[in-house]
Amino acid sequence: MEKSFEKINTGHKVEGEEEKESFGEEKSVESGSEELDEYREEGQNLIDSYKRLFVTFAKDVSLDFKLGNGFYIDLKNGEVNMDAKWFKDKEFNKDQILWATMHELSHFRDLADDPEQMMKNFDYIRERAKETGASIMEKWEEKFGATNPDFIDKLKKQMPTSKKDPSKTMNAVERSAYKIHHTFYNIFDDIYVNNLVSRIAPKYEEDREGGQEISRLYQKNLFAKSDYQTLPRHLQFIYKLIREEMVKDEDVAVTPEIQNIMEAKMDFMGKKYTPSEIVDNFVKPRKGRNTKPGQRYLALQRTLEPIFEELLQKDLDEWDPQMPPEKPEGEPQKGEGEAGDPNPFVDDYNEHEENNPDQISEEDMENWAKKQQDDKKAEEKEKASKEIEEGKSTEEKAQEAQDDMDKKWCEENNIDHNAFGRFKQVEASIEPYLDELSVLWEKIIYGSKRNIERGIEGHYKAGTELAIQKVIEEFPKIEKGKLEETRIYKKPVIKEALVQKPELIRIRLAGDMSGSMDRDKIRILQQCFVLILSSLQEFNTKLSFTRSKTKSKLEADTEAWIFGSEAQKIKNFRKDGGMDGERKEIIKIFEKLQNTIGSTSDDKPLKEISRSLSQKDKKEIAKEKIIEIVFEITDGGSDNPQTTRQVVDELIDSGVITRAFQIGKVDAGDKKKFQQVWNNGRKDNLGEVVGENIGNLIPAITKTLEQYMKNIRL
Repeated sequence: MEKSFEKINTGHKVEGEEEKESFGEEKSVESGSEELDEYREEGQNLIDSYKRLFVTFAKDVSLDFKLGNGFYIDLKNGEVNMDAKWFKDKEFNKDQILWATMHELSHFRDLADDPEQMMKNFDYIRERAKETGASIMEKWEEKFGATNPDFIDKLKKQMPTSKKDPSKTMNAVERSAYKIHHTFYNIFDDIYVNNLVSRIAPKYEEDREGGQEISRLYQKNLFAKSDYQTLPRHLQFIYKLIREEMVKDEDVAVTPEIQNIMEAKMDFMGKKYTPSEIVDNFVKPRKGRNTKPGQRYLALQRTLEPIFEELLQKDLDEWDPQMPPEKPEGEPQKGEGEAGDPNPFVDDYNEHEENNPDQISEEDMENWAKKQQDDKKAEEKEKASKEIEEGKSTEEKAQEAQDDMDKKWCEENNIDHNAFGRFKQVEASIEPYLDELSVLWEKIIYGSKRNIERGIEGHYKAGTELAIQKVIEEFPKIEKGKLEETRIYKKPVIKEALVQKPELIRIRLAGDMSGSMDRDKIRILQQCFVLILSSLQEFNTKLSFTRSKTKSKLEADTEAWIFGSEAQKIKNFRKDGGMDGERKEIIKIFEKLQNTIGSTSDDKPLKEISRSLSQKDKKEIAKEKIIEIVFEITDGGSDNPQTTRQVVDELIDSGVITRAFQIGKVDAGDKKKFQQVWNNGRKDNLGEVVGENIGNLIPAITKTLEQYMKNIRL
């Protein structure tokens, strides 16, 4: 493990101590260590260098992350502080620090997705803690009530649990019970956010280097044991679930009782699941299924929590209370005031806390969410007051405020404000389809590898299968008894093939802007352009994120054309002067997808594309170092179907993947022309009729991309 980070050129040094408006426990750390200061500085520089990625990753969460002197939130400056000393003591390296930052970002993202239900769950945990606390207190009283009433009084003493709200109180026993129930939910929240990180940042998928690094982190630091048989039953149960989730190649030893529980299936929502299957289906983020906090917690409360609580009760039944060791004079014991820590399983939970501290405490998260809600309410109240004075509705005022921000941004970036408004509407409409393409981009890899495979190659004197056609061909020799000369058998042989991986993926879009393209068709065209260009921007971001480790040569680029009577290039490849997928460039391209421009000369952009292919390009395409794709999106009413077909043939001969998609409601004549150009007389259809709904277009495009990129592997 690295003890410090490699030097990073971007970023800045952590600022000195400042007055903070903070809450939660702030740990005291000696900062005199040069090694620690260097670790903190280099770690902060690393975090800062990925700030743009974090902003994208976190969506609406606008907090900065700092490596400081403890785990707490600085509300005044909007900063989440993480303990540099703890990370250093645990020997976190660069990949692990980045992962830890995204892990915490995911907790905030999770909270922002469903703040109401997460707040309710905090209250629910408190309720469960009071019930469990009553059972624990009963055993303490039974054992020491008569002999040590002062100790029992200390256990029962109510103490505030929040610095912000003194009305929230718990006694020492309820606090210890809270820790038990909180750990249950924290385990499954961690499983959720860990999987969310790997989905959004593929570098941390389990079969990649980053994912393997996190697996090692869990294996050596966070859950270092693989034998939990000596632990209380309820901890064996949840520890096994998270340990085997994060360290896939190592089984966890538990008692036969717990192993039987792990293998047994329970009924839930009409099906039967093992505990790990419950986690896979209802805890981890999954496409097409709601796994926000409210739904996760509901599933847990109906399945795994009853098992956890039953095991906890068995552990409590067997527990024999012993007086906590006396603390040194003047040194308050951690977390529980004068009474010490009455947790029946205190040593086990202390060990867990040491290795898996609440980096941002529950109170911090709760108070952060409350502040967001309060700020929003205050803003809405202020707006409402002004609206009353000005006689304007809430909707009108909110729209005005948004328009003002949009106008300012448009002015700064030289973008037409009206076009930007239309763009935002289209952008919102295609958001559900971005995930579909994201899955595909993550499968696209680079480089080369040797594939060893079994296959049938040639014919032999002897083998495992008779080749009937060869028997017919060789029958004259067989009839004459010349068996030594016949080759009529097939047999599997081992073949080694060098599989070249692409270094460049180029997608060219040709969009129909002819007079036959009505408003509905143009909107579908706009959706397609925005989808592909935005998705490629995301893909390039992921490539850049992993390039320092993977050394990938792969790049992705796009070119865009529109056509009517003439062809017009509206986006260049980067090497030809285009920008690197910036959002403002996509909006400027969108501006050009507004007005129709005459007839349907789709042969013209295809001719220009064909002419642009150099001999070097064609050689690289033939070697599969370049994957060249042309997508035409049209209503199919070509003015020159014969010429267009010839150009399509030229592109195909050059190794270019050329496909067309007919959109919108079209008449029989346009359908006939489309078939004439793209399908009639061809071995495989090159054109697909998708109709009026983008819901048909996107799967069609995705299917085409998958067809030609499915064999590319990491």
